[in-house]
Parts: sequence; C-alpha cells; structure tokens
Amino acid sequence: MRSSAAQCRSGAPTPITMLSLRDLGAAIVTAAGCGAWWGVGKFSAWLSASTPASLAGVTLARWQWVNVASFAVNVASVAIPGRIDDEMATQTKKEAKIRKSPRSSASGVPKDSIYRSLVTPAGWAFLIWPVMIYLAESVFTAAQASSSLDQISAAAYASAAPWWALSCTLQALWCVAFRDWAKAPGHFWISGSLLVAESVSLGRAVAAMDAAKVAFPSAAYLCGRLPLAMHHGWITAAAVVSVNSWIAVSENYPSRMSNAEFQARSAFISHAAAAFVGARVSWTSRDPTFAAVIAWALYAIAADGGWRKRNIVERFGEKPLRDIANNALFYARAMATLCVCLAVKPTVDPYLPVLFNR
Repeated sequence: MRSSAAQCRSGAPTPITMLSLRDLGAAIVTAAGCGAWWGVGKFSAWLSASTPASLAGVTLARWQWVNVASFAVNVASVAIPGRIDDEMATQTKKEAKIRKSPRSSASGVPKDSIYRSLVTPAGWAFLIWPVMIYLAESVFTAAQASSSLDQISAAAYASAAPWWALSCTLQALWCVAFRDWAKAPGHFWISGSLLVAESVSLGRAVAAMDAAKVAFPSAAYLCGRLPLAMHHGWITAAAVVSVNSWIAVSENYPSRMSNAEFQARSAFISHAAAAFVGARVSWTSRDPTFAAVIAWALYAIAADGGWRKRNIVERFGEKPLRDIANNALFYARAMATLCVCLAVKPTVDPYLPVLFNR
C-alpha cells in the first residue's frame, strides 16, 4: 500500500495485473453457466411450447426438438477428447499393461493422481454412466419424440424440457472446464460448481415430471422420469466427489490442520451429506431411484478404501482409512435399506390400516 502511494507521489505508473488466458476462460465458462440459467428462467415458456416445427421433413412440437437438440449437444460435448478423465483413462491403461492385469482392475482414478481424494469411488462405479444413464437417456430422447404420447406423458416431457436443456448445457460446459487449462486450484472449482448446478437442474426436471403425475410403471416413468432420476443421482454424487478432489489439490484449508486432516474430515461430512440428500429426495418423492444411485456411489467409495497417496497412509496409518471406508459403507447400507422400504411400501400400504386397527 505504501509503495503504491509512493509510486503515485513520484509519478511512476501503477502496475496493472493482467488476466491470464486461463482466468479469461474461467470467466467465460462461469458467465455462460449463469447465462444459461437465466435464459431458462426467461424463456421456459417458449422452450416448453407445443408449437409444431418441421426439420428435414420431420414435424415435432418445439419442446420435442428442444429435448432432442439438448441430448445431441450432451453427446457431442462428451465425445470430444482431451478432458482430465480421458488422461486418467490413458494412465489406467498403462498401469494395467505394466501390471499385466485386466483393464477393469485398474479403472477409475489412478492411484497416484493428484485428483484422488478420500472420497474417490472404485473404477466399476463409472460403468453406470455408459451402461445405464446414457442408454436410458437415449430411450428418453426417442420416447419423448413419439407422435402417440398420451396427455400426461406429453405434459411431463414438455415441462421437463427447459430444465433438461439447462442440464445438458451445464454438462457441455463441464466438458469445457474439466481440462488441463482449469486444473489449478484457482480454477478447478469451476467444474465442481457446474456439477452442483447441473444436479439442481436435473432435480427440477424430475420435479416437473412429478408435477405432471407421472407414476410407476407407466411408459412416461420408465422412459422419462427414471433416466432423469438416475442422472440426477449420479451427478449429485459426482459433485460430492468433485468437491473433495478440489480439496485434495487445493491449499485453501484451515492453517491449524494439515491438508490430510482436512480431507479426512471432509470425507466423513461428505458421506453423511450425500446420504442425507439421497434420503430426503427419495423420501419426499416416494421413489427409490435417487437413493439407489447414491448407494451405488457410496458402496464404490467404500470399496476404493479411501486410499490416496503414500503420505496419507504414513500420516494416518491404515486404521483411520478403514474407518473412512466403513463410514461410507454404513451410509451405503442405509440408502439401500431405504430403497427396499420405498420399493415395498406400495405393496404393504393396503394392509397397514388393518394391522394398526387390530
């Protein structure tokens, strides 16, 4: 401050801090995410309108085209190589080749990756993405484009369209942010923030379908609500993992404790937070899908064992890490129990009054 004042008195120019290209990229991605959210709120009625539109001889309602275009953007953005997870996949292939083990045994986040935290799922957890979510959302996109939808299904798909469009836009922006240019702690928070925003958006899409009275086992539930709910659960889990990855690479932690200690506390809190959100969402919606995906993620975190780097093991020893893994396992089992209760509830509900009146 004194040097700046002295420079002003002496007439010397005050140095100007220039934004780097990485800072500029972070600002653009952040502004695009905020703009997308604002745009959905502003134009939701237009996006969900039933006005017919023709393209290449195909006539669909506007909301149907919005859903199709959104999924196309999603698929295209994920297919562009160069993300950090692509680098991880390349590294795991090398590890598997060195160890002469099957690729699946070394899948997921590499053991020596700087992004590995104490809340990192085992590699098999990521199979849910291509095997279930993408496949289910392909069915969602095809089903909603049908010309023979009933009134409830059409209303459900139309009301979910703006939020589905926002979710796919945020997913595309995440694909932009989850790259080397934003891997420093000062920029790495962007990808995690986009996942949190996408989770909220997917939750709104599912809520929109619920408001249209979509119920199991209708086609609109199986082809519409179920894929969105699975995606909602997985992105929520991914957001929790991403926050912990940011903590692992960041130096912004309380000075009274080490980064390792801060990671451990964050792990315990993250398990409980994920389970709380999973229980609340599934209990209020009376649908086990969201909690089932959270349980899947927590089981995978427990299976990974909380192992990160050798200095973590040296500082804590193996027992605290086993405690972290057991904590994840406890909440995973709690979520699984809730799923069973919600699944059997419709079957036992008719008998409950009889049992309680005896």
